[in-house]
Amino acid sequence: MVIPGMKIICAYPVNLDALYDLGEERISRFIQSADPSGIKSEMKGSIRSREDLISSLLYCIQQGSGAEILVESLQLAEEIEASFPWSFRLGGNAGIMANLLAELGARPILNAPALEPRLGALLHPGVGIPVSGRLIEPSLAAERPDLSSEVLHFVFQFKESDRIPSPQGPISAAKDNRFIATYDPVNTRMVSNQDFDAYCQDHIQEIEGAILSGFHLAPLDRYREIFPPRIEQIRSWKEANPNIYIHVEMGSFQSPGIARHFLRLLEKADSLGLNEDELETATAEYSAIGSSTVLSTVLSTARPKMSQWQERMQKAAGLREHLGIFRVSVHTRDYILSIMEEGKITAKEELLSLQKGADAAAALAATGSAKGMPPNEVNPRGLEAQREFCRLGAEAAGVGRGAFHKRDGLVVSLMPSLLAREPRITVGLGDTATAATFYQELQAIKRDRI
Repeated sequence: MVIPGMKIICAYPVNLDALYDLGEERISRFIQSADPSGIKSEMKGSIRSREDLISSLLYCIQQGSGAEILVESLQLAEEIEASFPWSFRLGGNAGIMANLLAELGARPILNAPALEPRLGALLHPGVGIPVSGRLIEPSLAAERPDLSSEVLHFVFQFKESDRIPSPQGPISAAKDNRFIATYDPVNTRMVSNQDFDAYCQDHIQEIEGAILSGFHLAPLDRYREIFPPRIEQIRSWKEANPNIYIHVEMGSFQSPGIARHFLRLLEKADSLGLNEDELETATAEYSAIGSSTVLSTVLSTARPKMSQWQERMQKAAGLREHLGIFRVSVHTRDYILSIMEEGKITAKEELLSLQKGADAAAALAATGSAKGMPPNEVNPRGLEAQREFCRLGAEAAGVGRGAFHKRDGLVVSLMPSLLAREPRITVGLGDTATAATFYQELQAIKRDRI
């Protein structure tokens, strides 16, 4: 049974993404225009110059990793914009997730404090923008852009084995990924407008869930003043409606210190999502997390040296225990795994939710649409992780793919991804998987309450 029209809060960032698929000629000219002595393959804390941008981009290409780094000035952002032939699409974690949720039949309530006509046209008409106590379509809510709050997100997409010149010699991409350079004084402050705040507070009893992100955009010098109002807002929702299911996406923070500060504030969230890089950041400080024995029974027959998926599963289990929340999920290129308490969602419902998320992300990568036909090929590394998980005592799904293990009040699940051999899109895949998974979980929670 599908439950249509469930209201879901989506906050905080929504914006236009400017996409560029790296091509050697354009990037060569851009690199040649910079000072070669200031270019190294290393991640910068922020982008203050062309050299900082190139250094961070080269690092991500060489590592095959993704990142999002803030551009410090509008002037530099305008220089970057003028240097490449961009294509534009909907961006921002909340915007991407709201659009997918609307396509799936939900009624997202989107925070969009800087909604201009070009951005409004990219949002699904089923996305609700709070205006004067009611929800209206994005195209009707859009206003003329305020040039003083111009928002520019530059997404450099690269594919495995792309070769990029550098002063130290050509660098080949380790795997498909993207690097994002962001100038965004609105979303970095996690601004919410009064109409959004008032609507959520007045209608919180009607709202089934909230899916929140954008904390990683807070700048180094202001995060301690930006986080508290947002955390207080989440707390007020949960206190007014204890049944609301709240999922928070971690994101790639500018420093491990900000990430750890953020995690300490998550007491009212039910679920935390993160990718493999963010998992390493979240667990680096706590040696106990890395050696958690929560899953010792599941992994007791493992080889002395654990597989990478086992290490991640152990860290995710320890992180969930440390934070004291219902669920932690890790989405990677090869698989999605989750650790949750029994009771709110059954093991099979969770596995189906993870499969819906993995399939939506694969469809987006392969076709450009999350509702397109997903590829048939199962990611071989994810499939091997599933088989090994089953050899260690997990139960196969029976239908579809994936496996789960239940013990001592916990449900541990692993879902292999599907493989898009020639991806059309590499940005927004994690958001798509998260939103599709969340919606399926919310359906299951709501059915169990009826």
